[in-house]
Amino acid sequence: MLPDKIHHVKVDHFRDLSFEEHSHTAHHPEHRLALLTQGVIEMVYGTDIRIVAPAMIMIPPGVPHRTLSATHVEMYLVSFCTGCLGIDEASLLMEPFQRVIDGSLPTVPVEPARIPLLIQLVQALSDESQQSGAESPPLLRSYLSIIFGDIYRGMALESTHPPVSKLASEALRFIHQNCHGAISLKDVADAVHRVPSHVATMVKKETGFTVGEWICQARIKKASSRLSHSSLTVQEVAAELDWKDMTHFIRQFKKVTGQTPAQWRKKQATKPSN
Repeated sequence: MLPDKIHHVKVDHFRDLSFEEHSHTAHHPEHRLALLTQGVIEMVYGTDIRIVAPAMIMIPPGVPHRTLSATHVEMYLVSFCTGCLGIDEASLLMEPFQRVIDGSLPTVPVEPARIPLLIQLVQALSDESQQSGAESPPLLRSYLSIIFGDIYRGMALESTHPPVSKLASEALRFIHQNCHGAISLKDVADAVHRVPSHVATMVKKETGFTVGEWICQARIKKASSRLSHSSLTVQEVAAELDWKDMTHFIRQFKKVTGQTPAQWRKKQATKPSN
């Protein structure tokens, strides 16, 4: 059954957040961006990277990531569903998210003078996400577009952290473009015209995650989206995405999300809008 309420935008505000040795690889079916206004975050992306406020962090769905530590962090975390809001993922202002999918580092610096405006925009998003009028989706898109514009300009100017190699980028792009069906390391290697062992080594070395982890995350992201935005049964979603073994599909889904597909869909249906 299709959930009655679609989760459009959610804003979480964290103050003085500190932790160490958080080793869980995270998964989420929606796009996320974080406005880091204070503190330092360390996360895994190929090697350990250190993000110092003020900065924006972008995490597209289906991209495995792991936060190692946070030190005295103040952060606004925005989760949003592009399909629910009618946002074109191929649009110019969404390009930074595509670059992250292709292997670029998921962070850009923010000019300190822009922070008050960005906080106001995030707070406006939070307030508007609680409204139910026909005007809410276009207003939410407008607020997000201004934030996307800052990210786009910041990524265009930032050149100190180059993306991964062309080989790894092409491998990741192939995975995300073909995650609607069953794919293997050999399929990825064939697509980039390299031997599987070389592709496996390069992707692991440059991103910190294996080809198998990238494939699993991308396929579960696709399944999560179908469970949220269609009335297909769990079995029909698995068949549509070419999961031939239902038990294996449920096991992989639970491994990534911590829940079975049925439990995950039920939780999405009962989430508050903010």
